Amino acid sequence: MKYIYSIIVSLFLLGCSTDNIDYTLARMAGNKPAGFFYFANSYDANHYTFEHKDFNISMIQTKEKDWMDMGGWKGAYIYGGIGVGVDIKEVTKYGGVLSYGINMNSSVYSFTDREIDIEKGNEKYIHEKYQQGKEKNGREYYINAHLEKQGKENYQCLVFEENTPRGVKMKTYDCYKFNPERTMVKNVVLIFIYTKSPNLPEQYKHLTDEYTYEDLLKRSQRVLDSLYIKDGWEK
Repeated sequence: MKYIYSIIVSLFLLGCSTDNIDYTLARMAGNKPAGFFYFANSYDANHYTFEHKDFNISMIQTKEKDWMDMGGWKGAYIYGGIGVGVDIKEVTKYGGVLSYGINMNSSVYSFTDREIDIEKGNEKYIHEKYQQGKEKNGREYYINAHLEKQGKENYQCLVFEENTPRGVKMKTYDCYKFNPERTMVKNVVLIFIYTKSPNLPEQYKHLTDEYTYEDLLKRSQRVLDSLYIKDGWEK
C-alpha cells in the first residue's frame, strides 16, 4: 500500500491542477476519485489539521522559503489516504528532483500474535522479523527497524528506513491502537519521503544544503507529536 502513496506524491509533484485544501477535502471525503489541493502560504499550512475518519494530524512544519525557492506545498487525497509534498518549481523540465513528501494512510484488521509482540515492545521479535536487507534492484529496506512511542496517546510504532538507488530515502512510522478487547487493530502509517536526484541541475544544487533528509525529519516531528488515532475498529 505504501508504494501506492509514493506514486501519489509523484503525481502531484509533477504539477496536477489543484484546489483549495478545505474545499477539496470536503469534496473528497470517503473513497471517491482523487482530488488535489494546495496551501497558499506557510501560515495557512502551519495552522492546518487534517481530520481523517481514522486520525487527526497536523501539517508538517513549513517555511516561507518553501514558496519562494521551491514550488510550495501541494497534496492529494486518494484511496482514503492523504499525501503532501514540496518540490522545485518546474522541476520536470530538467529531469531532476529535489522534494519532500509525506504519505498518511490507515487500516483496520484483526489482532494477531504479531500485535502482542509489538504492544509488549518486544525488540528481539522486531530485530528477527524485520532484518535489514537488500533486494535485487539495490533497494535497502528495514534499516534500523525498532519500536518507538509516538503521538498524543504514546502509540507503539514500528519504525524503519529505506533507501533506493535513485536518491530516495524513506522513514516509516507504523503506529497502532488496539481495541479494549484486544481483538482488533487500527494502524496509521506515516511515510516521510526525501528525494534528491543524481540528475539535479547545477542551478538547483545550492538548495540541497538546506533541503536535506535530516531537515525533513526535524520538520516532521510536529506531525508525529500531533497524531491522534480515533476509537472505532469497524473495517
